[in-house]
Amino acid sequence: MEILARRLTIITLLMTVFAISVAAAVETDARRHEKMQRYGTASACSLPVSCHTAL
Repeated sequence: MEILARRLTIITLLMTVFAISVAAAVETDARRHEKMQRYGTASACSLPVSCHTAL
C-alpha cells in the first residue's frame, strides 16, 4: 500500500509540473499573439502617411 501511495504522489507531482509548463506556454503564446496584433496594420493605418504601405 505504501508503494502505491508513493507512485500516486510521484504521478501527481509530474502531472502538476506538466500542467504548469502547459499554462506557461499558453500564456507566452497569448502574449506573443497580443503583441502581434498591437503592431499590425490597424495601428499602422492610424497614421495617414503609413496607411498606404500597410495596405
